[in-house]
Amino acid sequence: MDVQFSAEQRALRDAAAKLAAELAGRWHRGRGPADVDPPVPDPAAWALVVDAGWLAMGLREEHGGAGASAVDLGVVAEQLGYHAVPAPVLGTMIAAAQLETSGAPAAVLEDVAAGTLRVAPALDPDLRSLAGDTDRGDALAWDAAGAQAALLPHTGRLYALGAPVPYADLTRAVRPLGKPRPESFEPRIPDADTGDRLTALALSLLVADLLGTMRAALDAALAHARARRQFGTLIGAFQAVQQLLADAHVLVESSRTAAYRAWWAVDALPGAEALRVARVAKAYASRSAVTVCETAVQVFGGIGMTWESPAHVWLRRAHADRLVLGSERQHHAVLAGGFAPAGNASGTV
Repeated sequence: MDVQFSAEQRALRDAAAKLAAELAGRWHRGRGPADVDPPVPDPAAWALVVDAGWLAMGLREEHGGAGASAVDLGVVAEQLGYHAVPAPVLGTMIAAAQLETSGAPAAVLEDVAAGTLRVAPALDPDLRSLAGDTDRGDALAWDAAGAQAALLPHTGRLYALGAPVPYADLTRAVRPLGKPRPESFEPRIPDADTGDRLTALALSLLVADLLGTMRAALDAALAHARARRQFGTLIGAFQAVQQLLADAHVLVESSRTAAYRAWWAVDALPGAEALRVARVAKAYASRSAVTVCETAVQVFGGIGMTWESPAHVWLRRAHADRLVLGSERQHHAVLAGGFAPAGNASGTV
């Protein structure tokens, strides 16, 4: 495993950071869960995402993608988390991988790559796993702001989506599945190795988002500690604050190591082993991100608890990412052999 990015990946990271910052700048948090603006990406923002090639960069070139590696996808996903981008790029990446794995027609994949068909991944109602192999009416589309459809892979059907449901993460939308859309195909059921690899990819992208989120929270807390004075002294001079930030730094850097290995493993290891590595990374980063974001709120003080504060948004995003596709509790149980999920080939966590 090479722990260094290539020159192309460093350039991708820098370009993704600039665009993610621009996209985040178009979005206003407001003062409550119903006051965000815009609730879905506006046409100009969506056009920027499409032009960047993010939506289907992991698809094969014949389907309109770039054939990017999981490391490339992780590099972009980390920047989305760092800037708390509300555009549903992460969900589209996962849904596109589901579509290609399930043998969706080239025309559908090309529409996804072109941004003319907005898709979201379908998750079970508790959001702990990708929707299974039955035509469930209670599945939910995740990261579905502005999405038109979600896929149930084993049916080969794309479903229209209902209105957003209440959700803790202000930067994402969750929507119920509605009626089937006209696009349908005879699905290709993946073998166990392919299914494990797909789940590993989805988990590793969530780990990337968690890493970006906790990095942003720590950077902002450090900047605040260097500028904020209390009792005539910079709060960064207080040992208690220094200890909090030092502990947070350790969590961020160790999560970075776990994330990088998870991205690499998706393409480099057998599916079952890649999934194990992704579970370890998701379990570790889930708890770490929440701890780091809680530390940022504490360093910011009362302002960190307000709806419009970035610290508040990061904490909510970390909590949501922690639960999506399984919290550390579920992954620890699987790794310890105490829980055997059914149907890994369908992407079940």
